[in-house]
Amino acid sequence: MTPGKPAWVVLAGAACSLVSARAPAAQTTGTVDLGVSTVRYDGFMASGAASLTPAVRWESPRGTVSARGTYLRFESGHRSLQGLVIGSIFTPATSRWRGELAASAGASSYADFASFWHAIAEARVHLLGEDRGAWIGGSAGRTSYGGPARPVAAAAVGAWARRGELTLLGSANRTFVGDTAYTDLASTVRWRRGPLELEADIGARVWSDGGGRGGFGEANAALTLGERAVLVVAGGRYPTDPIRGSIAGRYASVAVRLRTALFRSLAARDPRGPRTLEAHGATSPAAVRFEVMPGTGGFTRLIVHAPGATLVELAGDFTDWQPIALSRALDGSWEAALRIASGVHRMDVRIDGAGWIVPTGTTRVVDDFDGEVGIFAIP
Repeated sequence: MTPGKPAWVVLAGAACSLVSARAPAAQTTGTVDLGVSTVRYDGFMASGAASLTPAVRWESPRGTVSARGTYLRFESGHRSLQGLVIGSIFTPATSRWRGELAASAGASSYADFASFWHAIAEARVHLLGEDRGAWIGGSAGRTSYGGPARPVAAAAVGAWARRGELTLLGSANRTFVGDTAYTDLASTVRWRRGPLELEADIGARVWSDGGGRGGFGEANAALTLGERAVLVVAGGRYPTDPIRGSIAGRYASVAVRLRTALFRSLAARDPRGPRTLEAHGATSPAAVRFEVMPGTGGFTRLIVHAPGATLVELAGDFTDWQPIALSRALDGSWEAALRIASGVHRMDVRIDGAGWIVPTGTTRVVDDFDGEVGIFAIP
């Protein structure tokens, strides 16, 4: 079990790399986390808990909607229920600028005596670059702790940068909840290589009137165990969240995440047209190598190494099997940044207009049209 980040942090991560790319088709994915944890809320003794956290996420080229619920069973016998829905819509990119409208709503209850709910709307403007960006935004809404609703208002600014496998994100937000006011300064570092992804958050609450003060930090590691399972280890300290009613505390947790993906069905005929497993251009099929790298904000970098190529195209279930042209990077590789749902995906590449081939770096399987495709997994 982890306490979960505030909605504005989740939305920041979801939008911090809106680099220009051909968009994939809409997809829906689902996960279920089964875990155990120990948590110590400030002013209370430590307690162990078992958790069940189902989640579903729908993604399209223009936005995302995700929903998550958490059931906690403490060793004392008390129970906690939490639910959160977050949606985000992006405007078409204009030069290097892009707008975003988002909303979140959630509710929670603890031990049948404490209950909370909140509803927040947010607007943002993003300034985008190839490997960096910044945003500014504001939000407003209502929240309640078993009584009259209180108004919520917040303003936030942030920036992000990506260097290879490393992503850095920094932000500052000023929040008002009724007569409570506080400022959070936070930063995130995310790194991934192969099946391992590491993330660390560190921050401080300052200029606070009724919202608590001090530093906080969390870290988690996710290790992909196979196509359908991920081991997640997390721990740290999080601050009080007056919007969602959570009390500051420390925690450590271990969970197994089981995931599924609902793929769009293939058309009656293969939209890629005639296919062969040999390329007739200057690039040998054996030299074509595929690589998946983490992006930011929910994007994934797909990289194809094809020495001597002048045009590289890719088609997969995440593009609705419509070919997209990759962009050439400074190191001579070819790349696209796409929103791709977690799960197992199918793809082929085409070099200089020749036949579709399965690159190395993927697992070769027979597809629904008696041809071959490469498969790869997104955590």
